[in-house]
Amino acid sequence: MIDIDTKDLKIGMYVSHLDRPWLETSFLFQGFLIENDNQIEQVRRVSKTVKIDEEKSLQSLSFEPFKPSTAKSKVAVEQQPSNPKAGQSNKQRFEEEMAKACEVYDETSVSLHKVLNNFRLNNYITLPEIKSCVQGVMKSVMRNPNTLLLLSHMRSKRPDTVTHSINICIFSTLFGRYLQLTEEQLLQLSIAALMHDVGEAKVPKPVLDKFNVGLTPEEKMLLEQHTQQGAEMLRKIPEIPTEVAEVAYSHHERVDGTGYPRGLKGAEISFMSKIIAIVDAYEKETNAANIKSQLSCSDALKAIYAMRETSFDSELVESFIKCLGIYPVGTVVQLNNGSTGIVIGMKPDQHLLPTVMVIRDHTGEIKQPPQVINLDRFRDHEGKPLLMINKVIQPNEVDIDLGEYIVRELGASLSPHPKLA
Repeated sequence: MIDIDTKDLKIGMYVSHLDRPWLETSFLFQGFLIENDNQIEQVRRVSKTVKIDEEKSLQSLSFEPFKPSTAKSKVAVEQQPSNPKAGQSNKQRFEEEMAKACEVYDETSVSLHKVLNNFRLNNYITLPEIKSCVQGVMKSVMRNPNTLLLLSHMRSKRPDTVTHSINICIFSTLFGRYLQLTEEQLLQLSIAALMHDVGEAKVPKPVLDKFNVGLTPEEKMLLEQHTQQGAEMLRKIPEIPTEVAEVAYSHHERVDGTGYPRGLKGAEISFMSKIIAIVDAYEKETNAANIKSQLSCSDALKAIYAMRETSFDSELVESFIKCLGIYPVGTVVQLNNGSTGIVIGMKPDQHLLPTVMVIRDHTGEIKQPPQVINLDRFRDHEGKPLLMINKVIQPNEVDIDLGEYIVRELGASLSPHPKLA
């Protein structure tokens, strides 16, 4: 951590602490990456000094001018680091963040199950109940989105409305943050993402269990009715934002008019509905119920890109790809030394050199424990990368369950989902 006067703040710095309690400010999240000048002005209005986390800031920034200049000071800093994580390895930091992500995911899952059960039983629902479901996800995405994104892939063997909705909420919140939505807009998007399939609470379970495969015409009609039913259910909630119900109604519409239930086109579809449509397609491609049908994260993005201007908004598709990067978190890759790993993190300016968890060495042997490597820091004396991604591997080509492997080797706790009543 480095103490910096707010007049020296720059875009790309990660603000970890203010010189006053977060709750006394207008900031929605505790800790965030500065992405525009407006955020800098907001910080300056409430703080004179802040603590910046170098690890979470852009690699291209230099913090040397802000560090102690004397040798004595440098020694003191090294002997008594202000950052308690300074001595931790990449793997230790990842384990710690994964534990937090698991807690957020499971708490959100329990809360959402309660809400969906209440919807199914026609019980009274309040907006604060729904807001409480998304708070943990929003805070986690702002603090460290990578572990939560990876966790969404680890849940792929449990495809249901709750799992899918939480995953959509995670990706949508990350995307909304990338698009620089206001705090109010981001909250609405996160709620809309979590509630987009709420109408499925009224769809017979045998129909849902088919995962949209092999449906009869009557079953297909029943399933598609979840959009209208979801919108009607949400509109009954006092003070629910209009956009939230509209997303439930329109997230299956397509810009060329081939979607349902109303066959809307282009500008007729709301902005947030267009966002959820893209995220929904990405999540279903990468977390298909049948692992043999799953696409790699990169191939899913290619498939969505091919459908820009027909199914999805072209500009939003391109922004989504930029948001996730060339090798999104969860991508299984082969490195140039022959080892196999899974992308577990990246920084905005280092999409080609992400952080990778090596799960097999070059001989094919499973790594126990796994090795976490930041590829950006593996360079020769001339600064050229020593380890690079050679190619992307399809999930079904890896003959181990990555979710179980990570749980076993890192001790990440995945609580079983409660059942809908």
